[in-house]
Amino acid sequence: MADWKHLSLASTLYAPASVTTPAPVIGKLEELPFTSLSWENFERLQLRMMRDVEGLREAQLYGDRGQAQLGLDIVALAPDGAGVALQSKNYKRFGKSQLTAAVKKFLTTERPFTVQRLILGVACAVKSTGAVEELAVQRKELRPVVLDLWDAQELSALLRKRPEIVIEYFGMPTAEAFCHKFKIDVTQVPTADAAAVREAIARTPEVSTGAQEFFDKAAETTDPEQALALIEKGQAALHNAGFKPHAASHEKERVRLLALNGRAEEASRHTLDEFWSALEQGLATTAQITQSRLAELTTQAEIAPTVDACRKVAECAINLYMNPLGYLPDVKELRLGEPEDQVRLALLAGETAIANDRSDWLSSAVPTLAELSRLPGLDQMRRTRLRLIIAESTQDWAELLTDARKITHGYSVSGLIAARHARSLARYEKFKEADLAWDEASGFASLASQWGEASTWIFSRRAFRSRWNPFTSNELLPLQTAVREMGISKPIVPTAHDAYVDALSGLNEGSLRSAAISAQRALRDAVATSDLVEEERARRVLASIMIESDEPTLAAHHLAQIGATKRIDSLGKSLPLQFLDITENLDAPNYWTVGATYRLIASQADLVPDTLVDFIAEHIIAELAAAEEGTRPDLRSFATSRYNNAIKALAGIAGRIAHAPATAALAHFEQQPEVQENHYRFHDDDEALAVAKIALRHPDLAPRAIAHLVPLLGRAQGARSETAHDAIAKNEALARDGLTTLAAAGNHWAQETLALADPTDIDPAVAADALARLTTPLTHLTGVYSVGTNAIGDSLLIRHLPSDSINAAVAELLIRADDPHLASSDRADYLNAAGNLTRHLNEAHHASHFETAMRLATSPTPSKYDELNSQHTHKLGGFRMNGMPQGSRGQALALAASLAGNDDQRKEVRRVVYALLGEQADYWPTIALQRLGDAVNDDLAFLSMQGWAIRSLVALKWVEHGEPEHLGIRLARDSDVRVRRTLARELAGQADGAHADVRAVLADDPAYSVRTALSDTEAP
Repeated sequence: MADWKHLSLASTLYAPASVTTPAPVIGKLEELPFTSLSWENFERLQLRMMRDVEGLREAQLYGDRGQAQLGLDIVALAPDGAGVALQSKNYKRFGKSQLTAAVKKFLTTERPFTVQRLILGVACAVKSTGAVEELAVQRKELRPVVLDLWDAQELSALLRKRPEIVIEYFGMPTAEAFCHKFKIDVTQVPTADAAAVREAIARTPEVSTGAQEFFDKAAETTDPEQALALIEKGQAALHNAGFKPHAASHEKERVRLLALNGRAEEASRHTLDEFWSALEQGLATTAQITQSRLAELTTQAEIAPTVDACRKVAECAINLYMNPLGYLPDVKELRLGEPEDQVRLALLAGETAIANDRSDWLSSAVPTLAELSRLPGLDQMRRTRLRLIIAESTQDWAELLTDARKITHGYSVSGLIAARHARSLARYEKFKEADLAWDEASGFASLASQWGEASTWIFSRRAFRSRWNPFTSNELLPLQTAVREMGISKPIVPTAHDAYVDALSGLNEGSLRSAAISAQRALRDAVATSDLVEEERARRVLASIMIESDEPTLAAHHLAQIGATKRIDSLGKSLPLQFLDITENLDAPNYWTVGATYRLIASQADLVPDTLVDFIAEHIIAELAAAEEGTRPDLRSFATSRYNNAIKALAGIAGRIAHAPATAALAHFEQQPEVQENHYRFHDDDEALAVAKIALRHPDLAPRAIAHLVPLLGRAQGARSETAHDAIAKNEALARDGLTTLAAAGNHWAQETLALADPTDIDPAVAADALARLTTPLTHLTGVYSVGTNAIGDSLLIRHLPSDSINAAVAELLIRADDPHLASSDRADYLNAAGNLTRHLNEAHHASHFETAMRLATSPTPSKYDELNSQHTHKLGGFRMNGMPQGSRGQALALAASLAGNDDQRKEVRRVVYALLGEQADYWPTIALQRLGDAVNDDLAFLSMQGWAIRSLVALKWVEHGEPEHLGIRLARDSDVRVRRTLARELAGQADGAHADVRAVLADDPAYSVRTALSDTEAP
């Protein structure tokens, strides 16, 4: 099989005929002169027929081409996957022996895939008795392989209906003599009469065209029949001059006159056609005005039932089109009006179902859609769109692809089929196949001069590459640009060009209903035309509209479909009391939708209902197993990764999962290959959190969990969460050996963790090094800045040293906390490190350090590092640095509160804290208030209106004192789960009867952590 080679689209075999070979035409031609073709052109003709007549693809050629080789062996695949082989024989005579030799060669040649059909392409006519008889024998011998003979007679029969191919190889005269009657379509580009247009603008089209005279006469006559004729003449004048909208503006009067003349049925049919035309173009207001004319017709006397039927059709269509949530009635309710109306209603509903991912509706509608698609006389494009909806639902594309590749209905239809097939392949992670299908679609569109669709489908192909082959999309940019510059073309499928813009405008103006309707139309158009880029834009704006319209679950669904992980994460976090259940998307056929769904679950893990925990855990464990086997596509270095987001979701619910999935998750993490030095995994932080929660949830798994967690925390600084430290602290004995090993190897985190548990169990050399680092003055180089201190860890290592050593360290830390060369983050570290040491100072040192801390809280020296960074914080800046702390006044206040030794000092700290409220994050000011003790008890009502951290402190104080009484219920219904959780934990340590009304509210809290904190009698 090594001799079989893929046939590139750049192959000369795909080139046009090198020269036309006309037949000596006299009268009607019955057979084309194939033997007059050169061997190269005959082979090109054979391959052209395989592609465009038979619809075959993925061609492979046997051996190397050369002029000495006058035969051609080629294999390709039919749309249904069947293999087809062709032997091309440019012979002037072909008899029994040649036939036998050809079949023998087929039987003795190995091919890259199974062949179900063999075609012998022969330039001459095969008429000898021996050859005909031998053909019957060989057909019987080859079964089940089908043997076809394309001799001159059969080739002629196949090409009689393909004038475009005959013209290319034999010329126009031959085609005219041989083919059935045909017409060459030439694009007409009408020229505009600038003077006439200028006159129409100045005098109105009615006056400039003379139509106004007819309208005036119609208004004067009392004869309805004569008035109707005059109105139609005026409309014709406008229409012929190119002013169709102006002609349509007089349609209401024409419809009225038709009814007066006893032609109401004609009027209603014509009006309904206008209605459909407006709706197809997205002119919803025009469609509604037209619908009102139908309603007026039904109010007139002696109206036929068909008039009311037209009204019902328009009403049903408007209800479908104007529904902002993508409402879909039962498919039986769409059987209204004439067959053409039923088809249009079915198209509108079916494409709405695809856009809103209503697979249930599509499945139930397939029989009806199939029946409608077989109606005689149906417009071919509408028939194809119906068949596309069916294919989307059933995933049976073979028949449609056959039609497309045989170009049965023209290049435009073939392009649309290929593009929609590409979208379907993309959704099901058929990456290369989708890429090739969009390529094929743009090729068909180019042949039809549909430059807009060709450019759109190249752009879709580019966009989709980001899902499977990142950083290669720009390779197609020159091609897209070149095609776009070829010109404009009428769309294959009618679309509303301004729907997306209208949706954005409505969203910005707060007109949510109209915005949603426009966004639904934009999404339908994008799906119907396989515009992947526009589909993503439409889903994003529709999601934004749904959020503003209090439909967050629908918003989440649309965001998941396009893998918008950042947006869906933000949405989940913005709803602290409502769980958005889109877990059905965990079974979606592509990784980005699944990944986005896991990200939403992770952001709302505390709100996951108890009934869904096992279901989600089952899916997560399946993800981990599939990752080990490598059976599911994924891009782990991207935010849409299904694997990384599954672990993120696991980290959220690991404290709630059963023993079996906990064991499976732990086993998966244990089996991972070791991480090389100075490397990390994308999911380190989430893995550590998940393992820590498993250790806390399942004590029997704690030995394994802690053994895995300790080295992970040792190398991954970002993984050292409060929960992880809690797991280590509660399993101190299990963690000690691992921590000791790491500490001996010089791991600072392990040394600090051991010191935190037992300050006396510290290597003196390690403590001495830490003290030296904390007391040695910093040196700086001009223009050079560094970030990072490890001062907090070092402070834990020296707490057992003499007070003088502690004092020296605190004094140096306070100097560093005011160093202009340091960033606010480093200053904060030094202040917090000093705070760790205050209880180990002599009382005599407190006063001087208190004054310094208060100065740093009120008037610190400006940081040059912060000033430098502030140049890169503007939201419109090309280079931005986000999340950099600006200021360390809160940490200075917390330190001052620890050092305050009398009421005056405590009042001074409280005064400055209150002055800072509302200006910055309140976490550290809250710590300062907490360290002041009862000095804030009288201010709880005031403080309960501040940030979440201070409200949490209020919750602690309120449980202790119970005043003011009304505050408890307000705190129990706080919008921030951290406040409610703090309140629940504090209540858990109180007598069961205390604050029963507040307990009742917390017991029904949507957050799992709040409910469990209330029942945890060991809660801190």
